[in-house]
Amino acid sequence: MARIMIATLILMSTQSVTTAEDDTLPAGWQRITRDGHFKQRPTWSPDGKHLVFTRLVNETIQVFRCEPDGSAEQRLFESPYPRMDAVYSPDGKQLAFVWDKISPGQGDMELYLADSNSENPQPLFVTEGKLSHEEWPSWSPDGKWIVCTSTRDENSELYLLKADGTERQRLTSDPALDVHPAFSPAGGQIAFATNRWGDFEIAVYDVQTSLITRLTENAGLDDYPAWSPDGRMLAWTSNLDGNREIRVMLTDGSQQRNLTQHEGADQFPAWTPAGEVTFVSFRDGEWDIYRIRP
Repeated sequence: MARIMIATLILMSTQSVTTAEDDTLPAGWQRITRDGHFKQRPTWSPDGKHLVFTRLVNETIQVFRCEPDGSAEQRLFESPYPRMDAVYSPDGKQLAFVWDKISPGQGDMELYLADSNSENPQPLFVTEGKLSHEEWPSWSPDGKWIVCTSTRDENSELYLLKADGTERQRLTSDPALDVHPAFSPAGGQIAFATNRWGDFEIAVYDVQTSLITRLTENAGLDDYPAWSPDGRMLAWTSNLDGNREIRVMLTDGSQQRNLTQHEGADQFPAWTPAGEVTFVSFRDGEWDIYRIRP
């Protein structure tokens, strides 16, 4: 599934990468990047001083870092292999990321940890005996655990890992796909997307009871949930209004509303430590990262 996604992104990235010097944006909006290449999963350092994101350049997907205004950009993890979806640990000292070790015919995606400067990468959750995809890490607020997905049991399920590599637990077991988990700021819940009810919907897994609560019941796609820093809201990607938009709701599923309201695709929401929403948008005919206050 992930290899198909990357191939699709290569096709989607064949756009012009010239941008106007000045954009007309609603009040309170900021455009952070201006190169136009496809991007996914922007995430912030705990202190809000750095943004990391995945960019597709020259048919290779890699991790980049910049300052909040898009300046001082640099590529992390110098490697010919695709690396993606890096996220900071709560103390800002480490990055969890996905390393796609391309093999003949398909990818072999593994979960690694590295220092925050991208040095000293070490394996955390890797292939054992056959090809599998370990991806989309999210840290618990105390930094001791990481939730991710894996296809090692023939299906995409949620797994909980001790960040020091000493423990591993499978959380879900369903014929449907469970993807894109996100730990709540309090650590007691994990939001994720699942198609166990048909279309992809947003659900919450309770860490203590293992109970799963469905939050959305929309026609079409609901995916990529992200918690607000205070734990009161969730942002996610939805095509309920005809194209991909960023929607927000309270964490009980109520008060759902369209945040971005634009004909261009908006996806991959992430909250800043200050409570703003960052996302990737195609609103100017190019893929770039924007930030807004809900």
